[in-house]
Amino acid sequence: MKTIIKKPHILFFSLIPLFIFTGLIREGNVIAVTIYNTFFAVKIHYWSYFSALFVALIGLNYYMLYWAKKATIPILSLFHIIFQLAAFIPFIFCLLFINTKTVLAPNFLSDYINMYSILSASYILFVISTCLCLLNFILALLKRRDS
Repeated sequence: MKTIIKKPHILFFSLIPLFIFTGLIREGNVIAVTIYNTFFAVKIHYWSYFSALFVALIGLNYYMLYWAKKATIPILSLFHIIFQLAAFIPFIFCLLFINTKTVLAPNFLSDYINMYSILSASYILFVISTCLCLLNFILALLKRRDS
């Protein structure tokens, strides 16, 4: 666990193949969400490739700090990793275990799980983890002490 906190870029770089693989195996599927009277339909592989790019940028962010020998704040790194993984797990769950047409169409999970709630909770956790990442990056750059 200490290695992941000291070198979080390894974790984030290792998540890139997961998202690319998800995009490749679910290429034709669509996430369709209705918010009030607006209908959003986006192909899953776009979400997957965007997520892979975002994870790569986070990994690059942490690698630049490691390369510059700037120590991150361990507690912020830990919370960022926890919130980021807590946001990605339901997101990946929705991407992998959806119906062949849409996420929110009736299927075997719809009786037990509300997909809107899962995606909303995932988005909220994602925003919190992004704020923690930015805070950790800025504070690491402002610290005078090197790692």
